[in-house]
Amino acid sequence: MAVKETREARKLKLELDGGMKGDKQIIKSKTFSKVKVDAANEDIYAVGTTLAGLQEKALLKVKKIEEVYLSEE
Repeated sequence: MAVKETREARKLKLELDGGMKGDKQIIKSKTFSKVKVDAANEDIYAVGTTLAGLQEKALLKVKKIEEVYLSEE
């Protein structure tokens, strides 16, 4: 049985430095939806770092979140 995957949605998530609580780091995040499913990783990263430059907190990570629909062929 072959399984086909279809990309349905993609999101961009920024993880930002929320400071420290004791010895544990606090991570704040912002998620942006409606990212084109055919957008290149380099483009997503470039947009993420640009958006992070507009934030008050320092950028820790740029993440890509994909929703994929699986079905039989």
